[in-house]
Amino acid sequence: MAYYWPQYGVAIEVDDDPYLLPFDEEAFPDTAVYHVTTDVICDPESFSALAHHIARIHDIELPHDFDELIYSRRLMLHMLFGADPSTFARVYTTKDAA
Repeated sequence: MAYYWPQYGVAIEVDDDPYLLPFDEEAFPDTAVYHVTTDVICDPESFSALAHHIARIHDIELPHDFDELIYSRRLMLHMLFGADPSTFARVYTTKDAA
């Protein structure tokens, strides 16, 4: 599974989920794909460090309350349900739909 922000050319792929296909890097060659494990996604400090690293490299301004969101389930809910579809897209594979 990958979380993909096309306007920034950035994707975060969770590599250790055996049921999901990888991000199609050949289809999106200009996308920087950051490969992480579920441990990184589930640990607020690790995920915050990753997000700040990506934001610095790609000149992305994180929301002012990002660090508060990161320590709650609200961030994932925001990413999945609250974000404007033009700023965030979840990339599904055929295995996701099954």
